[in-house]
Amino acid sequence: MRVITRHTALLVGAAALGLAVVAFAQGSAPAASQPHPHGLFGGMLNALGKQPFILLFLIVAGGYALGKVQVKGVGLGSTAATLLLGLGVSLWAYQAFHITYAIPEFTSTVFFNLFIFAIGMKVGPQFIGGIQREGRHLLLLALLVPLLSSLLVYLSKFVFDLQPGLLAGILSGANTATPGFGAAQSALASGSVKLAGGATLEQARANLTTSYALLYSVSMVLFTVMAKVLPKLFGRDAVADAKAMEKVLAGEQQSALPGTAESFLRGSMPVDVRVFRVENPEVDGRSLKQLSHLAPRAGIERVLHAGRIYLPEDGLVLHQGDEVAVAGPVGLLMMGPQRIGPEVDDSRLRDIRFETIEIVAHKSDLVGRTLEDLAMHEGHGLYLNAMFRGGDELPIARDSVIRRGDVLRVTGSRRRLDAIQKRVGLVVRPSLVTDIITLALGVSLGAFLGALSVPVGGVKFSLGSAVGLLIVSIGLSILRTHNPALGGPFPEAARELLEDLGLNVFIAILGINAGAGVASAVAGGTLAPILIIGVVAALVPPIVAWAVGQYVMKMNTAVLMGAVAGARCNSAGMRAAQEATHSIIPAIGYPVTFAVSNLLLTLICYLFALMG
Repeated sequence: MRVITRHTALLVGAAALGLAVVAFAQGSAPAASQPHPHGLFGGMLNALGKQPFILLFLIVAGGYALGKVQVKGVGLGSTAATLLLGLGVSLWAYQAFHITYAIPEFTSTVFFNLFIFAIGMKVGPQFIGGIQREGRHLLLLALLVPLLSSLLVYLSKFVFDLQPGLLAGILSGANTATPGFGAAQSALASGSVKLAGGATLEQARANLTTSYALLYSVSMVLFTVMAKVLPKLFGRDAVADAKAMEKVLAGEQQSALPGTAESFLRGSMPVDVRVFRVENPEVDGRSLKQLSHLAPRAGIERVLHAGRIYLPEDGLVLHQGDEVAVAGPVGLLMMGPQRIGPEVDDSRLRDIRFETIEIVAHKSDLVGRTLEDLAMHEGHGLYLNAMFRGGDELPIARDSVIRRGDVLRVTGSRRRLDAIQKRVGLVVRPSLVTDIITLALGVSLGAFLGALSVPVGGVKFSLGSAVGLLIVSIGLSILRTHNPALGGPFPEAARELLEDLGLNVFIAILGINAGAGVASAVAGGTLAPILIIGVVAALVPPIVAWAVGQYVMKMNTAVLMGAVAGARCNSAGMRAAQEATHSIIPAIGYPVTFAVSNLLLTLICYLFALMG
């Protein structure tokens, strides 16, 4: 109960902090007698306005630092903290010194698109499994949240005297639905809007923009915090549920699929190196080629003879007193003293490093052969970690036949891996280099797909760049499980950098640019109704959807967190869910609900704008 109370207090505290920042703008308008910044802080804020690059990354750094601050184990997280800090600095500059910050929207678009692409590159394989299990539930949640939010906003016009443009602005801002905001702008520009009360088109546009900017910021912060709080409030362990779903999607086989972030993370080493002194008469006088057939899964990597170290060659003959470094599965190495001689400690011979690679079968030397045959020849001294076909892991058996396109994950010494690479097919190694061609073409294709529009009854529908990028990146990541060489290397460290930096730079720009709009809402006297309606429309539908998902649909908590974030079109909320669960699982429920909700809100915002 105390944990729930702390989480509730944090949510209320975050809301109070956000509203306090907004309330700061309720001071008097900037004095006309002081058009220029003055004093130490005025000069500093003015200088930052002239150097937006410095301002932007100072906000990002401060947001990350503030996000690490926790009260009894609970904190805002980097995303919400970055938005609050950016908004606070922007309001301070505008209200106190009449400084308006305006970082180009193109910059935020670039970073947001990189974030979305990085998410898709991670979640692709799990996305298919999640859709197969929860597809119907995801679609229902994608309809429930935007429709309920739209209903609440529409009913508010019977309680408040709302000016033209506010309905669409409140709905799009409360749901952080940028395509809906764009559709509402198009509706106002169409000339088909009949404005009541003598309002002008310019006033309607101003109301639309102001309410959208204000609620986008406020609802982003509140929902990001709420995304972490909801599981505890409903008595669920999000971390445990995420791990349970990971096991379900992995099935009985636990090996990571080819081309995924975990494919080269071995965990415990499957092989080891031991050094033995040759004393067995059956080994004395025999060549390495003769011995290789006796233990194809273990290989001699170095030989110490007469004080000199030799690399293994087929014709090298072992003699009594030689020391040999043998690499292989631990179970086989334990038989070394019986078959070779006593184990000895020689660090010079044991200094052998292993790598894990993935081999894509396409050469005739490999295709059509059994695993047993491969182990006796090219695969001698190598350890087969896993075998995949068509993106699925196969059981390993001696008589398993290798087909074209199969992927073999193999661990061994660099020398043996280099040798097998020349004969058996395409090899994919761990890499610190990112294939920029694939990244650039993928982002371009996703943006192009999202830009394609279909006119329906005067409304142009498009997927939007975010949905287009998700489709392309998810598709590419799924194809890479079939052929990990497709698209070149895409290391997990680079993908995580794109995800983290992309989202938080986008959020920082949002907060920095929103200060003047928030202050305008206060000056226009529309702050109270916008906030009341917006907060209700932003938070009530997700809570209802959560209850339905948990109690009616019996959904996994981690998937539900992502689904609700997607239905709210809130990428920061999805990221907060990943942080709370320490898992990528929330991203499984995000793409479908995000796409459907965005399309639905686009249509409704257009209709709300036409209503005037």
